[in-house]
Amino acid sequence: MILVFEMTWTGLTHAPGNSATVQIIARAFPDEAVRVHADATHLAELRRDAALMALPNVALVPIEVSPLWRGRTHIVSFRRLAQEFRSVRAGLAAVPGGEPCLVFLISTTATGTFAAAWAARLAGRGTALQVGFHGNLNDATGWRPRNPLRRALDTRSAIEARHPVPTRFLVLEEAIRTALAARIPAAAERTDVVPLPINTAELAAATGSALGTPVRIGFVGLGTAAKGIDTFLAVAGRLRARWGAERVEFIHVGRMPAEADLTDHGLLAHPPSADQLTRAEFEARLASLHYVFLPFRTGYYDLSASGALIDALTWLKPLVTSRVPLTEQFFAEYGDIGTLCEDAAGLEAALETIVSAMDTARYATQVAALRAAREKRRVEVLAGRYRVLIENGFPGLLRPAPALPLAAVPAALG
Repeated sequence: MILVFEMTWTGLTHAPGNSATVQIIARAFPDEAVRVHADATHLAELRRDAALMALPNVALVPIEVSPLWRGRTHIVSFRRLAQEFRSVRAGLAAVPGGEPCLVFLISTTATGTFAAAWAARLAGRGTALQVGFHGNLNDATGWRPRNPLRRALDTRSAIEARHPVPTRFLVLEEAIRTALAARIPAAAERTDVVPLPINTAELAAATGSALGTPVRIGFVGLGTAAKGIDTFLAVAGRLRARWGAERVEFIHVGRMPAEADLTDHGLLAHPPSADQLTRAEFEARLASLHYVFLPFRTGYYDLSASGALIDALTWLKPLVTSRVPLTEQFFAEYGDIGTLCEDAAGLEAALETIVSAMDTARYATQVAALRAAREKRRVEVLAGRYRVLIENGFPGLLRPAPALPLAAVPAALG
């Protein structure tokens, strides 16, 4: 049996990505029951994905998620640790006696790995632990508690520790494993990669579009300075002044943080909002775009996948983005999917060329490259890769799955 735990997020947060990841797991091992443990509000969002709910081996189990330090995954909280331990232990107790289990933390806090490992050890059955990392992998290289007990339970310690059950880590891009290995060499040998999948629920609507006027350029994600919203707004102001609203339009597909200046300066097609967009509004704004503008900065995305990059692939929107290891990987793998820029001046120059030249032929070529890239990140394809890494990483733990069609297994693993 495979027990999936989301003990970090509630509601819509990470729901599309979690749904796709669970589909990968369930398709990789169709003869194993997959129980997804999460807050009731998060499960309600997962139920909206018909592709997930159509899988016969998936069941959803509500649990209580600690309200302490919500979203602050680096905090070492003993009360949150206790809640995580209780959740995993209760999930294991509900499994039929003697049946081996893979416990998968689809996200984690600093203490989640320790809680799950010890709950698995005390379960009295064959159990292994897989820990998924998202942006919180940055916690492993940042601030650490001074208190030695808390420090022994932080994210870096969780990665370096010898846990009481077989434990492996899962990251969502090859560039992230490379960066992690450079920072924590001991982590490399027990870290696996399954690329961040596209959201299959959106494929029917994500048909792509032809380039036209006004050229619609979108910043996707939370509008913080760390993610580059200041660069986006500055460039938007200058291009709007040169070309006018009839030629170029700027759209924020996401929300602004509560502390941001929400004054509408007339630069954006929609007034900025501190409220999370509904998924329908999020998708409508994405669908309207011609380009996705991602002014990444070195640092955060060295150890984090980007949902915005996957949104661009899913919705077939060419990129105008900064050169960082993650974007270099995407362009190396998928070819001409947009423009890779060296700095803020390059980003602005790229947009100036797009608006002035209106190269519809190159745009169509880029959309075709994105369509091919999208096929490589479908859950059906990634299921084959996931099955191989589990069978290699935890040999004999789960029942062998039926052979998948050769086309479903990536060439590098086939």
